[in-house]
Amino acid sequence: MLRSTALLLLTSILALASPLLEPRGLNTEQVVLDGVSWGANKLSQIGTKDGQVGTLTKWDWTDCGSPSDALQIDSIKITPDPPKPGQDLTIVASGRAQSKIDVGTYADVTVKLGLIKLLTKTFDVCEELDNANATLRCPIAPGTHTITQTVALPREIPRAKFQVDALVYTQDEEPAACINLWINFLVPDLQED
Repeated sequence: MLRSTALLLLTSILALASPLLEPRGLNTEQVVLDGVSWGANKLSQIGTKDGQVGTLTKWDWTDCGSPSDALQIDSIKITPDPPKPGQDLTIVASGRAQSKIDVGTYADVTVKLGLIKLLTKTFDVCEELDNANATLRCPIAPGTHTITQTVALPREIPRAKFQVDALVYTQDEEPAACINLWINFLVPDLQED
């Protein structure tokens, strides 16, 4: 699941602000437009470098599940943050299994570009863990777990805003987890030296 989520994270994005919006609270390092609805919370930022204003790729995720779900996602961290096309992306996710996760657990994943669905697919969670050579394997015992996965981001990531919605179900067809991911590659980042 995390491998497919990691790959789909790369293809997820949300809205940038209109060019007519003016940033508030400008400083020499970074500006965040506040009080503006971005559609996926704070996914776009404006930063400055050498007096030039530009965007910073932003990503975010939310746990859309319930406290009774079999999997509780505590954190998802990425390196580099923000992600950069053409570089490896390392994702570290941690959470708790509240019950045994076994063969038959699956994830229904939808990737959207704005309101347009690009992909709807069902993934076998245990098979994805095996294919990713992940340190975590099925069956997953109840308890706290952390998984690290590195994926290569293609240099040709489209300049777009993506959203990924993943609904995970246990081998017994019970809700296991719900995750919404966003990433914005719409405008190139400020160039680093």
